[in-house]
Amino acid sequence: MKKHFTLIFTLFLLLLQISASAQGEWKWANYWSGNGDDVSSVTKTAFDQEGNIYVFGQIGGSLSANGQSLHFTNNPQVLSLNKRGAMLAKFDSLGNMLWYKVVKSSESWDCFPYWMEVKNGKVYISGDLSIDYVDYYGASSVWAYYLDTLITGPQVQAIPVEQRRPPYKTGRYTYFATFDLDGNLLENHFVETFSREIYSNGIRAAHGLCLPSIGNAPFHVDNEGNVFVFTMIYYGGNSSDPYTIIVDGDTNKRYDIYLPLNLEPTDLSFHTGMMYKFSPDWELVYGKPMVDHTEGIATSWELLQDSVHPRYMFYINGMSFDEDDNMYITGDICLDLFGDFGGDLHQYPIKIYWDSIHYATIQDITSSDVMSFVLKYNTNGNIIWDNQIYTRGNISFSALASWTGVNIYDGAVYILGNGGYDESENGLVYFDNEDNPLQRYQQSTLYQTFFVRYNAQTGQYLNHGIVPAKHVACGKFPSSKNNRVFAFARSFQDSKDMICVWGKDGTFIQEIDVPYGLKRHSVLADERGHILFDAVSQNPVTFDNNVSADCPSGQSSAVFALYYDPSFAEPYVGIPQYGETVSNLKIWPNPANSVLNIESDNSSIDQIVITDLNGKMLLQETVGDNHKQIDISQLPAGIYLLKAVRNGEESIGKFAKTNN
Repeated sequence: MKKHFTLIFTLFLLLLQISASAQGEWKWANYWSGNGDDVSSVTKTAFDQEGNIYVFGQIGGSLSANGQSLHFTNNPQVLSLNKRGAMLAKFDSLGNMLWYKVVKSSESWDCFPYWMEVKNGKVYISGDLSIDYVDYYGASSVWAYYLDTLITGPQVQAIPVEQRRPPYKTGRYTYFATFDLDGNLLENHFVETFSREIYSNGIRAAHGLCLPSIGNAPFHVDNEGNVFVFTMIYYGGNSSDPYTIIVDGDTNKRYDIYLPLNLEPTDLSFHTGMMYKFSPDWELVYGKPMVDHTEGIATSWELLQDSVHPRYMFYINGMSFDEDDNMYITGDICLDLFGDFGGDLHQYPIKIYWDSIHYATIQDITSSDVMSFVLKYNTNGNIIWDNQIYTRGNISFSALASWTGVNIYDGAVYILGNGGYDESENGLVYFDNEDNPLQRYQQSTLYQTFFVRYNAQTGQYLNHGIVPAKHVACGKFPSSKNNRVFAFARSFQDSKDMICVWGKDGTFIQEIDVPYGLKRHSVLADERGHILFDAVSQNPVTFDNNVSADCPSGQSSAVFALYYDPSFAEPYVGIPQYGETVSNLKIWPNPANSVLNIESDNSSIDQIVITDLNGKMLLQETVGDNHKQIDISQLPAGIYLLKAVRNGEESIGKFAKTNN
């Protein structure tokens, strides 16, 4: 009797969960546009505690939102030209735009967005600001528009040179701006850097903290008001010459940093990651390379560098932080160990030391192409733990994996990734050790999208989940809420784009269709059951439920749409299993494409019934054996329940059916 009650209660929970999830639908879609191919895009999104939405990204000329020109009082020239700029906008939960801010300049200078953070009732943004008030012909009609202020050449020329400060001083900066939630500017700061390379005219190149359009430059403002920035830089020159940072044009805030490795200006510049900490008063506490040293690198004649500081490409893909302001950074390192830089003469394993204790390992020449890492820093800038994706295989991309973003939720680190390997080449992608290989779907060898979960305290691998489809690529940044993981994925074989939903244990729950063919996708979930999807389109976009964004054809638009499912507001508990009986019922493969195997360990199976999650019977077969193979090729893709009757008792399991 107790077992039958458990079964009835289990089915009740299932029906309750599925009836709620059936209510999911797209609510609205918005977009902003600017002239130019591949100009408008979304860099970062955020929700506040009231459910309002913040979108920060890139925009070109002829600025418009939802087909309407953006309004700049008495400053119509802000709409002109086709240069990249940065835009921050706030929307309510119904999709209405509440306010917006723009950073833009004219002529030859682009501006780029870098990162956004919303916390404690404030909005923080950073980006690249480029200012030059004289064009190539000596005219002074050029300008910069910084947030709410149009700055022109005549304005600047009226200020004595020694009194000019950013954003009135010409140059290239990384800006940091802070707003309240109503869009009022609270403070801003500008950081200018000078390369240690000294050109023949005696001038050093000036930039911000990273070169424009270099990629993500994530930052975090901790509870004490300190600002941490992680970025990638190029540098050349001699180690005896400093890399110089000046904050807010203040010579009292001028800092010299000495970086390793001599590089002549004619050499290829060194490419590394940098970590900065600024105090609440915007004094530089430190600026240091994220790689301390290496071991196992070949001689300098092979790499054009030395054996301690080899030439490598360094990319930062994402950052997240926990309640104690610990910071979690993901990225990739690519070492030039072959090709134009010589043969494979290295002493494996190669070790990339983050400090004197923590290091990443490159095991062979294949894993040198993309070595993905995750680092946990405390607020003192010290590494607490490090981890990585491990790969083994041959040089022909038989083992390849990379990460595209990180998220912290419920004491765990969630990382979205993409990996693939060819079994014929003995390729292997794994986590922590080879006992934890990346699961593949039907021996997929091109791409496999996955999320992986680590213990936030120890950095140890917990589990991972995959998209049950062949040849799948992923978007940016995972999002984890209410025991679920959300991420974008694209199935090339099916010509299908989707938002994937897993349980945090790696169980694939469902997929939500999105229009196919968009670019630069990411998703963000909140506790209320909302999912914000963003992408780039060059054509009108239509979602389900007659929700659309009428983007202009042939012009890039940043698209963001809101999906709502009330079941996502409740913690996901999975499909409940029926007692210990289910543990003696094996169902494989799972996910399955065409054939499903069912095996009972301890008794013969009398009957098998397959239903959908609403209880509708789809297949029924009499068995009379402890093993049965069933053809499920005609079932649509989805999650199904399987009921096995043994000795008059029923057991319920679940499986996923895919199209490939």
